[in-house]
Amino acid sequence: MKNKLLLSSALIGSLVIAGSALAETKITGSMDISLGSRSSDEDIKSSSGFGSETQLNIANSGELSNGMKYAAGFSMESDTSTDAFENTYIDITLVEGTTLSFGSDHFPGIDGTVTPKVALAADSLTGAATGGTRNSQDDDVLYRDGTYIDTVEKQGIGLIQNLGGIGNLNVYYAPNMGVDGNDSGNDAVNHTESTNSGTLISFKGNLGVEGLTFLAGQESVKKAEADVQKLKSRNIGISYNFGQFAIGASQVKTDDNATSNEVKTKEAGITFAVNDNFTLGLSRHETEVTGATVDEEITMVQAGYNLGAISVSLNYAQVDNLAAESGDDEEFTILRMGTKF
Repeated sequence: MKNKLLLSSALIGSLVIAGSALAETKITGSMDISLGSRSSDEDIKSSSGFGSETQLNIANSGELSNGMKYAAGFSMESDTSTDAFENTYIDITLVEGTTLSFGSDHFPGIDGTVTPKVALAADSLTGAATGGTRNSQDDDVLYRDGTYIDTVEKQGIGLIQNLGGIGNLNVYYAPNMGVDGNDSGNDAVNHTESTNSGTLISFKGNLGVEGLTFLAGQESVKKAEADVQKLKSRNIGISYNFGQFAIGASQVKTDDNATSNEVKTKEAGITFAVNDNFTLGLSRHETEVTGATVDEEITMVQAGYNLGAISVSLNYAQVDNLAAESGDDEEFTILRMGTKF
């Protein structure tokens, strides 16, 4: 038995070395530094400060011994206060146009709309992605640039099918919505605590029209337990790029079946490329929340300039009835510099 184990280990080691020898490895990265401010009638909410994010990506690709193509990689991300791994994946092209994907935070999701923008999404600019820190509200009463289920950020498996050049059909399944990409180790698989499973199905493509982008998708959380919400999100949007202009609109709707709450966001946006380096953008976002007497409304203005190795963007948002609370009006501004290498 000992000899057999040694032989197996040697064989596995030789396979790994052989695979590495055939692979093409790339290392890329990015860094963003931002200066942001928040202004409110309530002094406690007025603030300003710097933030930063760096990311290192390691990826390789090549051909398997059976002739199939593959790609694999991961990213190391460091925010101002968070260090984590993300974008962990192994993609295998079964046949031309059909890809099987394993990993987390890599698969095409519906947590972003196709409404044109210059730089930051509205949720990033106004702080919606920080969840309950805004007025002690939950994510489901805040504007999000997409859905807040984020199935693809969990460890799972997906299938991408190219539909003859008009777009891709994407199907993803996460067996445990409590397991992020940096939560589990290979020797201690996260299955001791059972949580909801999540599924995603979406289509994104140009429908055969140059300059057009169409997105439609749905995410849902199933097998709900008593202490876990039952959620379903749908996202549909369309945009068109013609010359210097890009226009688009989207609608995101999320239902919490456990509480009968519904959040629906409608948005529209336009960008204008003044020249190859300078772009302006304007967008409008309105969010309706079940039980709220007012809608959250966001008007966002953006400008971006490309300096070659460094890009600069100025992002401003006026928010009325923040988190669907009447009279809570605030302003957000972020100046961001970024570079890629």
